[in-house]
Amino acid sequence: MPVIKSPFEAQHGYKSPGFTVDELGNVTVRTLSYTVQEEVEISGDFIMRQTGTGQWSAFTIDGYFIEGTTTLEENPGLALTRDQTYTFTLLLTEGGGDISFNLYYDNPGDPDGAKLSYSDGIKWTNSSGGGELTEGDAQGQATGIVTFTIPANAPSPLYYADGDQTPIGTIVVADPTISGIGSFSTILTTGNLTAQGEGATITLAPTGSGTVIINPVGGGTLSNMNINALKLTTSDDVTLSGTDSVIKVNPTGQGTVDIRPAKTGEINNVAIGTAAAANGSFLDITSSSGTLNNTVIGNITPATASFTSATAAQPPQRATQVTNKKYVDLTASALAIALGV
Repeated sequence: MPVIKSPFEAQHGYKSPGFTVDELGNVTVRTLSYTVQEEVEISGDFIMRQTGTGQWSAFTIDGYFIEGTTTLEENPGLALTRDQTYTFTLLLTEGGGDISFNLYYDNPGDPDGAKLSYSDGIKWTNSSGGGELTEGDAQGQATGIVTFTIPANAPSPLYYADGDQTPIGTIVVADPTISGIGSFSTILTTGNLTAQGEGATITLAPTGSGTVIINPVGGGTLSNMNINALKLTTSDDVTLSGTDSVIKVNPTGQGTVDIRPAKTGEINNVAIGTAAAANGSFLDITSSSGTLNNTVIGNITPATASFTSATAAQPPQRATQVTNKKYVDLTASALAIALGV
């Protein structure tokens, strides 16, 4: 098949006076050069580009369109979940290259003021995967891939923005919704926490130096629970009550019960002990009924005494001893007979 000589420009659109092809198909050129453009794999959760330049620049994200149109939305809002990992592929130089990717959050002391940089959980790698930066060093990138693992305590909202915070987009951070069985290194809840289930066993048993702290500001309730505590301390009122309830304080072994109020207290309608007390010291004893048997009260002779009833079992031995009535009656009768009184 003969080789047809024709200008190279006819097929490829440019003139080539130094370009020849002989009958055998050999090609002669004066200069030969080529350019290789690096191909970047465009993948990730969010493909971020820049539209416009200068004060008119904005972020766009592939797939985020203005509702009802095929036009990309500028600085679209994002919804992310705590404890999840997301990737942001940055192609910001394609649209002019004067903005970079940064994360911010509201200043708690000045919510309406300038945002504060948020760097927890951020890592940057270049497009070929050769370089890596983390935390604050990963901020301010325009190319490469940013990986963001959202901490459990991340604030909401967060913001993605240029270094001067214009343009800026909002990231709403939500708690994960979990069902079934899971294993978690950290659980943070900012709302109601319900743990229930028919026949369920709920265990809080940290090991090592772990502790369990239950400290509600407004107070709480523990109901229908058996509490086995090594130590029980209260800094406020304690009420133990209940209809027909039995309240026991019964330490075993060498245990003791120490009731020692700073001021005086009351024990009402209580039978204390089943035998004679070993010892005791009292500032005041008042009895409205009952008896005090075989008990020495006081350590001096009372100045006066008044009794509704008293019995002396033995005849008097001294002049000041309480008189035995039977002895007095017999003695008085004998004297009356002897003296004819």
